[in-house]
Amino acid sequence: MQFAACAGTVAFLPYMAMKLVWATGGTFAGIFGEEMLAMSERNGASGIRLTLESWGLDGTVLPAALGILLLWALVRPWGQVLPRWTLWLRGRRVPRPLLLTPALTGAATLAPYGLLGVGYAALSTAGVVTMRRGDFHSSSDALLVAWIGMAAFAVHGVALVVAARSYRLRTSSTRPGAVCHSPAERSPCSPRP
Repeated sequence: MQFAACAGTVAFLPYMAMKLVWATGGTFAGIFGEEMLAMSERNGASGIRLTLESWGLDGTVLPAALGILLLWALVRPWGQVLPRWTLWLRGRRVPRPLLLTPALTGAATLAPYGLLGVGYAALSTAGVVTMRRGDFHSSSDALLVAWIGMAAFAVHGVALVVAARSYRLRTSSTRPGAVCHSPAERSPCSPRP
């Protein structure tokens, strides 16, 4: 399952890098950071998002980073039992819905959106459909950004499906030998009432 977490992480890195380049005033796909900020404002971005972007922080990088953290929590032991560096919470069991709810919600939205987007980008690359340039200077610039974003969403969404399924099976109270307390104890879970 760690392969799924690795794939989801690696898929989001180009997306996060692209967004940070724009937020820090750099140029990517022919668009300067100032142009991207103006586009965000023109497209109705919230005041908080515009403020963050003016400070060099993109409003979508934090959710992407949280999505990566969620993915790793689903496959690592600290997603079941809080580690010692969490101070007063250490050793406590992580409630299953705390991780499964955002994982399944993310999977249900990101995977279809990303897969459909990748399909459209593939059709556009093959010349079957035309990628509209939108706010970009050319269709090829728009296509590059679409590939980066849609691939990130598709791979991360599918990785969430795989990791959430694994987490659900590993933390099920009906599974013989399921660990509910500390991974070192290896004690089975007591049945739920």
